[in-house]
Amino acid sequence: MSFLFFFLGSLMMIAGFMMVWKTAWWENNWGDIGAMVGIHGSALSSWKIAGVIMMFIGFLVAFNILGSLFYLLVGQFIPTGFGQ
Repeated sequence: MSFLFFFLGSLMMIAGFMMVWKTAWWENNWGDIGAMVGIHGSALSSWKIAGVIMMFIGFLVAFNILGSLFYLLVGQFIPTGFGQ
């Protein structure tokens, strides 16, 4: 795990937290995130869901769980040369 991944994950978690905490500010400045991706509905709920997803992915990146999870799911299909 490098400091850069920890820093990037921390920034993602902070941005996600701000999306959940200051939802009205994000909606006023960036608009309806649901309409951007083609889903029409509550703009504030869309920003909160995006913030929670951003915090979760930021946590995975910060503590290198994302790399381990990727290797667990996809690594078995990629030959590494070990055990041959």
